[in-house]
Amino acid sequence: MKAFEIDETEISRVIGGVVAEELSWRFKRHTDFLTLASWSGETELGAGGLGLSEEEEAACRRRIAQFFDFPPERFDGAPASRIADWAHVAAGSITGSLTAFRFTPAGRDADTEAVLHPADAVFKDAAAAANLLYGRRRMISLIAPHSFLGFAVTILTPNLQLIPSVDARRMSPEELERTLSFGDVLVATPTLWRYLINEGLKAPDNAMGVFFGETMTPELVSDLRKAGFGALRELYGSTETGLIAWRDSPSEAFTLFDHWRRDGDNLVRLAPDGAERIAEPMDILEWTGERSFKLAGRRDGAVQIGAVNVFPSRIAATIRGHRAVEDCKIRVARHAGGVARLVARIKLNPEIAPSELTARDIDSWCRTHLRPQERPRIYNFEASLEDDAEKSP
Repeated sequence: MKAFEIDETEISRVIGGVVAEELSWRFKRHTDFLTLASWSGETELGAGGLGLSEEEEAACRRRIAQFFDFPPERFDGAPASRIADWAHVAAGSITGSLTAFRFTPAGRDADTEAVLHPADAVFKDAAAAANLLYGRRRMISLIAPHSFLGFAVTILTPNLQLIPSVDARRMSPEELERTLSFGDVLVATPTLWRYLINEGLKAPDNAMGVFFGETMTPELVSDLRKAGFGALRELYGSTETGLIAWRDSPSEAFTLFDHWRRDGDNLVRLAPDGAERIAEPMDILEWTGERSFKLAGRRDGAVQIGAVNVFPSRIAATIRGHRAVEDCKIRVARHAGGVARLVARIKLNPEIAPSELTARDIDSWCRTHLRPQERPRIYNFEASLEDDAEKSP
C-alpha cells in the first residue's frame, strides 16, 4: 500500500538531516538552519554542494544505512554524486524488507547510542498521530525529519493520512503565511513558534498547530490562538521511547495513546505483535490518573535548548578543557517568553586575569568543541563557583 511506502524524495529529506548531524558530531562541521533546509535530492555531494571528503562520505553512508537498518555494503559500487543517488540506494534496500529504524538522540554518538525501533512500532506511533490529526488537508512542517518524532509525525503520518507534506523549513514567515490554507496543520517546535508569532504570522480558518520537543508556555499558546490557530496539539515522547502522549494545552495533563499503559512509575508499551515492554520515560511523571500525567522534571539532567537536549555537566566538562579554565558550571537562565539560555560560570586559573580577550578565546573554543545549542550565551568569571546551597552548613 502506498500509505506504507517512503518515496525517494522523502528519503532525501531524511538523508539531509542525517548527514548534517553526522558531520556535526563526527567532524565538527556545523550547518546553519537555512542551508540545511535548502538541501534536497539535487544537492551535490562534492564541490558546489556538501563538499564531502572521502572520509566524510564513508561516514555518512554508514549513518544512512544505520538509520534504515540495512548493510552499508549496499552502497559499494553504486556511483553517487547527489543526495538523490544515496536515496535511490536506500529506497532499493528497504523495499519489501523494511524491518527497523535506528534513531540517534541529538548530540549523541550514533555508533554507541543509536536506538533501534521495529518498523511496525514506528508506524504504530505514526498511526496514533494520524488519528489525532484526522481531517487535515495538508501538513506543513518546519521540523527536521530525521529525529524520531520528526520522522513519525512529518514523514509517516501524512503518508498514512494520504495527504501532502510540505517541507517549509526554507520559507520566510511571509512566504509561510501565503502558503498556509484552510485545513492545514503546521508543525514546529516552540522555539520556532515563538519566532513565527514575533514575526506576525496569522493563520487561515481551520488551521491547526502542532508542537513537541521542548516546553511550551501558556503565554505562547495564548498567542497562537490569537494568531488564528483554533486547534492545538502537543505531542510527548522521545527518541528512546517513541510517541507516548498528547494534550491540547500546557495547563492540561498529557493523555496516553492507546498503545501505552501505566506500570507504577514507568510505562508499558503494547507492541503490534501483542508483546509488552517496559519503558522508562525521560522525565519524571506526576500521575493525575491511570492514563494521564504532568511532567515533573528530567530524570537525566538534560535541558532543552531550541528543542535539542543538552547536558550542562557535559558542556562544563568540555569548557574545563580550555587552558585558561580551572573550573566551570553551567546554569540555565529563562528569559521572557520562556526562552532558555545557557550561562557559563567560570573560575579561571590563578595566573589568568579576566578580560574580554579571555572571554573571546573561550567562546572560540566553545564554537569549535560544542554544537550551536550547547554554546553558552553568557560567560561570567567568578572567584568561587560555590552555590548558596553549597555554602550552607
